[in-house]
This record gives sequence, structure tokens and C-alpha cells, in this order.
Amino acid sequence: MVLISFRTRECTVLAKAASEAGIDTYHGTVKCMMENRHYLGDNFYLAIIDKEIFESAAAKRIKRADKFSGLNYKRVIKPSVVPTHFHLSAAIQHYDDPRLQEKYLYSLIESEAV
Repeated sequence: MVLISFRTRECTVLAKAASEAGIDTYHGTVKCMMENRHYLGDNFYLAIIDKEIFESAAAKRIKRADKFSGLNYKRVIKPSVVPTHFHLSAAIQHYDDPRLQEKYLYSLIESEAV
């Protein structure tokens, strides 16, 4: 069984650890492997990651995410203002083509400023 050691200092450390384990890949692939429970072993996949290392990696990811990206960051969402009052000017022109008439009538709609 090949075990992948996991350190979160730099992305290159992941790639280096994978290389030492005999897996020639990028750090992003290793990160995906460290997030996928299938690699702990099941009926289909061989166990290539130790459970203790997997859980340690998950804890470190959460700690780093909280430190660097702010898991507790609350985004202030401004309520969008949807115009609900409209004014339709009187139709002066009349077109025989329904598509032109429709386009003309829609051009007469004006929304009131809120």
C-alpha cells in the first residue's frame, strides 16, 4: 500500500509528496485525491491514503481556509430593486406585421424611477 504524506506549506510540497509516493502528478490532482474518500479504500478503489492522514489533511484544509479565505465572511447582499410601476404611452402608429407592432408597443413602455 502506498501512503501519501500530506503537508500544507506550499502547493509544491503536495506534488513532491506525491512524487515520493510514486505518483507523478500536479498538486491540484493530489489535493483532489486528499479530498476524495474513495482513496481510503472501498469495494472498488485500493486504499492509497491512510485514514489518519486523510483526516489530518481535512482539518488542515479547514484551518487554512478559515485563516486565508475567511469561512466566517458574511457577504452583504443589497436587495435588488425591481421596477413594478410602468407607464405605457399612447400608441400612435399601427403596423400590419405583428412583430413590428409588438416591437413598437414594447418601445413605448417606460419604467418609473424608484
